[in-house]
Amino acid sequence: MIMRRMTIALTAAVLAVSGLATAGWTQISRSSDPFMINADDVEFDEQRGLISYIGRAEAMQSENRLRAGRFDVYYSRSGEQGSSAVTSMGGLNRIEAIGDVYFVTPEQVVRGDRAVYTAASDTLVVSGDVILRQGDNVMTGSNLSINIGTGRARMEGAPTGNAGRRVQGVFYPDRD
Repeated sequence: MIMRRMTIALTAAVLAVSGLATAGWTQISRSSDPFMINADDVEFDEQRGLISYIGRAEAMQSENRLRAGRFDVYYSRSGEQGSSAVTSMGGLNRIEAIGDVYFVTPEQVVRGDRAVYTAASDTLVVSGDVILRQGDNVMTGSNLSINIGTGRARMEGAPTGNAGRRVQGVFYPDRD
């Protein structure tokens, strides 16, 4: 009987994850292409509104890919008090990607220690030792904020507490 309850709970978690995939994860790309996510393990915590993908977590849509050691997906349940218009239907609030984060698009590769995607602002913030590579061009800093919908981005240097590290870049002119 206990095993049957665990199976039912796991099935409910998988269905909830599927609903979240269409509600929020589709934001790792500007397209409406199908979305896929995988990891070594998944944990579902209904009380906290949390689904954790643990171990080699990877989300893919179109040609975009987000990888990390772990994804923590926070969501609001339908009718939850204080939920915004974005989440009132039981959707995604934010995703935290932790440990060796890579965000890969056809044009760019972003690497950092941690990333947070916020659904309300459609923004991915990559932090830590951030490296942005586009072709041979490379830029480094401490925080990179990307609006997924518009493609607008901002790289920031470290505060003075980290030896005042500044944004740095190496750029190569186009070669014919």
